[in-house]
Amino acid sequence: MRLYRIIAFFFRFFSKLVGVRFSGKDKVPANGPVVVIANHRHWSDIVLMALAVYPRQVHFMAKSEYGQNHFFNFLIKHLGSFLVERGEADMRAIKTALGYLKQGEVVGIFPEGTRNKTKQELLPFKPGAFVLAQRGKAQVLPLAISNAVNYAGFRKPRTTVQVGEPFDLDGFLDERKKINAPAAADFAQQRIEKML
Repeated sequence: MRLYRIIAFFFRFFSKLVGVRFSGKDKVPANGPVVVIANHRHWSDIVLMALAVYPRQVHFMAKSEYGQNHFFNFLIKHLGSFLVERGEADMRAIKTALGYLKQGEVVGIFPEGTRNKTKQELLPFKPGAFVLAQRGKAQVLPLAISNAVNYAGFRKPRTTVQVGEPFDLDGFLDERKKINAPAAADFAQQRIEKML
């Protein structure tokens, strides 16, 4: 946690220096389990997501390839994040994420599943984040990140991060209490599209 705070302090200073604008930070739940989601175009989205909900700590799912790099592997382990095998049901990663949620923590996921390098505003959201949120009894907190590619480059237009209204998934449960995850994913995608 100490290393997380030190790194957050540095990036908070840097974000002010380059004029990153955050709005809606008052909507971040002060406690309880949260799955925070956002669109994803640039590596700095991870930093921006963390700053948007600070002082709460975000436990990120990081793609397993990062674990092969000693520096990234060190950061992932010491910042409370964890590796996930993409493209398959990684039960260890799911259990880790659920463990954090059951402790009332925040888990960060980019539901597009990868960085969006297309001209489309958003790639289709994958349903896994919403199944996880429902199983962890978590609220979903949507973020819309604009112009993140400019964050490290001091370019215009400025990077903005808008925090949306958190929502629960009760409305997406059927009579057997099973979640309609694709419908929840579509709903969340529409929320973020409206904010972009």
